[in-house]
Amino acid sequence: MSSSLGERNYFASYYVQLKNSIENFDEEVEKIDQCKNDLERVRFVESFKGLTDGRDEALQIRREFHGKSAATALDYKEKGNLAFKAQKWLEAMVLYTKSYVALPDDKVNEKSIVLANRSAALYHLEKYDEALIDIKRSLDYGYPKDLIYKLYERLARCYMAKKDYPNTIKYFKLMITSMDDAKNLPASRKSQLNTVAMTMIKMLERDPRTTKQMEIRKKKGLPEEVPLSLAIADEKEFISDAIRFDENRSEGRFVRAASDVKVGEEILVEKPFVAVLLEKFAKTHCENCFIRTAIPVACPNCADVVYCSEKCQKRAAKSYHKYECGILPTIWSSGASVNCHMALRILTSRSVEHFLEVYDKIDEKLTADEIQKIPKDDYRRIAHLVRHEDERTASNFFQHALMARFLIKCLKTVNYFGEKLNSEDILKIEAIALRNLQFLQFNTHEVAELHKSQRDGSEKTEFIGGALYPTLALFNHSCDPSVVRYYRGTTIHINMVKPVEAGLQICENYGPIYTQETRNERQAKLKDLYKFECCCDACLENWPTFDKLPTDVIRFRCDAPNKCNAVIEVPPNCNDFMVKCLTCNESTNILKGLKVMQDTEMMTRTAKRLYDTGDYSKALNKYVDLIKIMSEVLAPPFPDYCQCQQFLKDCFLHLGNFYNLD
Repeated sequence: MSSSLGERNYFASYYVQLKNSIENFDEEVEKIDQCKNDLERVRFVESFKGLTDGRDEALQIRREFHGKSAATALDYKEKGNLAFKAQKWLEAMVLYTKSYVALPDDKVNEKSIVLANRSAALYHLEKYDEALIDIKRSLDYGYPKDLIYKLYERLARCYMAKKDYPNTIKYFKLMITSMDDAKNLPASRKSQLNTVAMTMIKMLERDPRTTKQMEIRKKKGLPEEVPLSLAIADEKEFISDAIRFDENRSEGRFVRAASDVKVGEEILVEKPFVAVLLEKFAKTHCENCFIRTAIPVACPNCADVVYCSEKCQKRAAKSYHKYECGILPTIWSSGASVNCHMALRILTSRSVEHFLEVYDKIDEKLTADEIQKIPKDDYRRIAHLVRHEDERTASNFFQHALMARFLIKCLKTVNYFGEKLNSEDILKIEAIALRNLQFLQFNTHEVAELHKSQRDGSEKTEFIGGALYPTLALFNHSCDPSVVRYYRGTTIHINMVKPVEAGLQICENYGPIYTQETRNERQAKLKDLYKFECCCDACLENWPTFDKLPTDVIRFRCDAPNKCNAVIEVPPNCNDFMVKCLTCNESTNILKGLKVMQDTEMMTRTAKRLYDTGDYSKALNKYVDLIKIMSEVLAPPFPDYCQCQQFLKDCFLHLGNFYNLD
């Protein structure tokens, strides 16, 4: 069994070669069905013939740090200098970043210089906050004393561009005193810089705005300089009192409205239990919080990932990255999916001792409310998630167990288990890895970033990583969902896109939606991916897709006192104001509904104009009002309601991860 070094997707090749090398492979694999639990399954795979004769070399598991190179960093820096001289500021900034990321950890002086250079490019790009951050980083790395006057001058000019006059004065003064250390600075140049600085200081000291800024800071107790960071602010998690958790045999665990829930209302803000960024975005987004970063912080040891800030870099280093550093190329090139990587990160983010401590408790039957009371970082928060063990084939179990074995070998390579852990305990961790792979298959959410082109106005949601949200995982699916999801970093926000009465389910969407796919298409997809048959209203009533929604009828709600909630379909040219309900035989006055249809036309145009001009908050409020009005007298599905919901969802997406392609 052989595999070329550096081969992509080698795990699939490894499996095929294993299958071809063993006589009666399928019959041997079928024996895994005799195993009663995951521990027995991983034991079965560990003793599987064909895996104990040196074939594992093909797995290419090794810890490597190829990206760090002083020579490569120097090459990028020199190219950056050429771009800078040609006034190609953006190109220079990118090249300086590549140089910085490639620098080995001990090249401290070189880091200070390349970060200073990057700050100069940022200054010319008018990215003053970013320039200030890089200058401070350069100073922390010990920028050469004889050149430090350059950084103080740049600090002064950045603060002046920001109209922060006290700090402008402060750094012009520091620039003047620091020129004493600039032994190689020609006297004429020193005199010129000194004159400019003194002129600016005198002018700003006389400026009343300087005095006013100083007084405001003193009055509010603010520091002279507010620490700058591009890290995303930590958000407080939130579960609305308007929802409650429920459970029954046919629907499993789900969420009900504890009271009437309004459209637009936020019902959940949740941080992930685990989140993994796709390899494609490893050099453009923070590995820890998924925020796109233009001036990343590098890992000291590898060049595989970047961070938005020192805070995120330290968080990752203390947790999962101390084990994943250097092994990421192995995981990526294996062809392992984001779910496989998440199964590994669940382990690397926590200690071996934690998993061994809870191992005997992970099969305990707990109610949804009991699960909510478990500590946020406790594995039992997710161990209960649905795995559909009863519907898995022997081949499926074997392939997942083989992947779990691969993940454990990765952990052994990075010494995750230490020196003293016995083989039985390692098998337990392997069983947990197998469990992770199973429930992640049905419970992972795709973390998204909205991309927009100003040139043509097009918008596209880009999948940048995967994450697991323990509370959101309890929501059931509907092809006509009650909510929209959007992300700030990896934190997910759940907001209502239609009103839901107390007692009814609040559902999210697992992918198939009635406006885009037929019932047969949705049912087939849900059965294949999630092992259930959907019974939402859109499926039970076989709602048409958006392009086939009738435009020759208006769907009114029956407003009879008996609250029959039937739908009365009326043609737009109907001249009768009182229409009899065929369900309850009571009459409904549709005049109010017709008036609503007229009012919503103008409101829709206003909302669309606000959206097109980028005023998403005001547009969102308009769409919320529109859905409230329509929901009172009209019954979906109908085109105007669908379009209004879609624009409402789009407004919410603009509140989250966003990137301007231009």
